[in-house]
Amino acid sequence: MTREELDALKDQIYVLHCALADARNDLAKPRHTKDSIREILDWVMDAAEPVATASLHPSIRP
Repeated sequence: MTREELDALKDQIYVLHCALADARNDLAKPRHTKDSIREILDWVMDAAEPVATASLHPSIRP
């Protein structure tokens, strides 16, 4: 993994962290509609996808 790839992955993990924090805060509120829960889930899934599909192969060094 190159330094640039690592930095990009760290950025993606930060976005996922923010999405989880937002979801926790939103779900702590007392009432939810089907649409509001779907919106929360979509935000978390959109943030998780780049992390889940990231290439974690080591970089080849000469």
